[in-house]
Amino acid sequence: MPEMRPYQRILALIHFDDLDGQTAEKALLLARLNQAKLDFLHLIEPDGVLDGGYPSGNSQSTARSLETASLRRLNFLAAQLGAPEATCYALHGPLRQGFLQHIRKWQPDLIVTGEHHAYLAGSHDVLILSASKRRHRGKLLARLMNLFSSQNCAAGL
Repeated sequence: MPEMRPYQRILALIHFDDLDGQTAEKALLLARLNQAKLDFLHLIEPDGVLDGGYPSGNSQSTARSLETASLRRLNFLAAQLGAPEATCYALHGPLRQGFLQHIRKWQPDLIVTGEHHAYLAGSHDVLILSASKRRHRGKLLARLMNLFSSQNCAAGL
């Protein structure tokens, strides 16, 4: 059996959703275990309505300001994780195009993400994380136990 070679470049695809922490932490852990370079990438899909329109009539300046704001969030996420080694990128444009542009330039061995996208296919490994359903069950159980205990206390039991 051939020996697995360690990952050299790991890309965490950050969507600014509930899985960001888990995605970034897993990518950071794998990067440190493999002594690999780490990128955080956020892709911003153009949407005139969601972007607030283009008030100045200049979509390029709006794109740059969205990228700048996203970079601040990515750098903050990296700082929270204690990951100064992570390089952060934010790209405004069609998702597939931005992703492929970054992949061609950086050529990661592994991509860590919280969502599956058709454009993820390539010559790299992909690790897709998902929210644990068990976590939600645990929260529901805790709420139910709190509810029952408060009712029992009120009833003097």
